[in-house]
Amino acid sequence: MPIQELKAQIARLPEQPGVYLFSNAAGETVYVGKARSLRDRVRSYLGAAGADPKTDALLAEAQGL
Repeated sequence: MPIQELKAQIARLPEQPGVYLFSNAAGETVYVGKARSLRDRVRSYLGAAGADPKTDALLAEAQGL
């Protein structure tokens, strides 16, 4: 998913607890997470890009949030 598109989706997330899903181009769920603040948690993936191979792979495969 392009970073700008991900940032736009993050901006629409609430700052409330909840569950989030990353999906691939086929619409399959590739990751499920939970957070106290959905916006802050999903935004943290952008800051971790390049630091962890697993996070990089997740962001490369993710096509939806």
